[in-house]
Amino acid sequence: MEYISLYRRLYQEEEAKRRNCPYWSELPRDLLHSVLQRLSFTDLRRAKSVCSAWLSASRQCTPKSQVPWLILFPAEDYNGGCKLFNPAEKDKMYTSQQDLGGVGSVCVATHEYWLLMRNPRFDLYIVNLLTGQRINLPPPESQRGKTNLERIGADKFRAEQFYVSSYIRGDTIGFEIKSPRLWVDEGGKDYFVVFSLRPFCFHSSFATQYTLICKRGDHSWTRIPDCSPCRDMVYSHPKLYVYRYDAIQIFDFSSSSSRDPPEPHVYEASFSSNIFETVPLTIDCTEKKNIVLSVTGLVLMVVSVMSRCRQNWSFGIYKKSSRWTGWDKVKSLGDEAMLLDLGITVPAKDIQGVNADCIYFSGGEDGNDVFIFDIRTEKIHESVVSLSLHQYSRSRWFFPGFSRKISS
Repeated sequence: MEYISLYRRLYQEEEAKRRNCPYWSELPRDLLHSVLQRLSFTDLRRAKSVCSAWLSASRQCTPKSQVPWLILFPAEDYNGGCKLFNPAEKDKMYTSQQDLGGVGSVCVATHEYWLLMRNPRFDLYIVNLLTGQRINLPPPESQRGKTNLERIGADKFRAEQFYVSSYIRGDTIGFEIKSPRLWVDEGGKDYFVVFSLRPFCFHSSFATQYTLICKRGDHSWTRIPDCSPCRDMVYSHPKLYVYRYDAIQIFDFSSSSSRDPPEPHVYEASFSSNIFETVPLTIDCTEKKNIVLSVTGLVLMVVSVMSRCRQNWSFGIYKKSSRWTGWDKVKSLGDEAMLLDLGITVPAKDIQGVNADCIYFSGGEDGNDVFIFDIRTEKIHESVVSLSLHQYSRSRWFFPGFSRKISS
């Protein structure tokens, strides 16, 4: 009997010790929040699965800035789901648990955790990669102007354009989305979407491309003034930078509604690059020009030339001349790195895993490979991840947890 009493007393003492020692789930809220705030994107996702208390606390946490990620979408004939790839973890591939729209849906633009998606019906919507929050955008046929779209099938449209003195019509399966840009505020309460639309019509007189915008609260798409072809765009709230006519127009949306879009109040000097003095163009070369906004607010023009035969790239970076009469070539980005697909530079010294004075970009013969170009050595790093497998057809850079603020 004495042994039973002793055992019971010892057991009660151990239970008391255990009760006095808090569980992981019982950590003080402010302490838990402080720990979670220091985690990377990957570690924060893992921490959410510990318990319900951690999951709840993580909803108010933003991962610390880190290396940009890739989101990979399956080809239409492969139902393998969307994959996430962290270049810092070359042996790992993560599967997204969010419903991004199913097979055939592709990401056309990103902003932090937010993705601008297009499904096989050519409907556009915004999805939060972490929470699954979805924002449906107006149908593309809601826009009105000199060129109108009428949906005549799941992915088929009839385009009508006023030409000279009458209307011409042409049927198109879908349309091309060029230079799409997305901005969403931190709480997901405000957003701005812009892209250039070009119907796939083969009528001899039917050739058009126009730029559409949509802001929160809009029930249809609105065109910005001037329907001339746009070569590239970058949006830094509340300003839209549009490259066309070999020059840059700037639209300020700070005090305007998308029903009455602003006229460009700044027209930058014409851009003419001299990169081809050292990089001779041949029939196998492809040339692109992109706008990039630096951390300090500089407007940069980037000229890239890809040789399909040799599978190599050359880049030229230019900034506005101090004389405001032309453009000067930039030899180094210093402590910044360029994400060409996003049209921005980031402070590499503050972001673990990002190489300074480098250009992150997608390319390759089929556009499905992603590379890093070292500006100092003018060398291409090996492909970050090979997307040549038939299972994946599209890739996009996105920057989890990075909130970019332009220096004043």
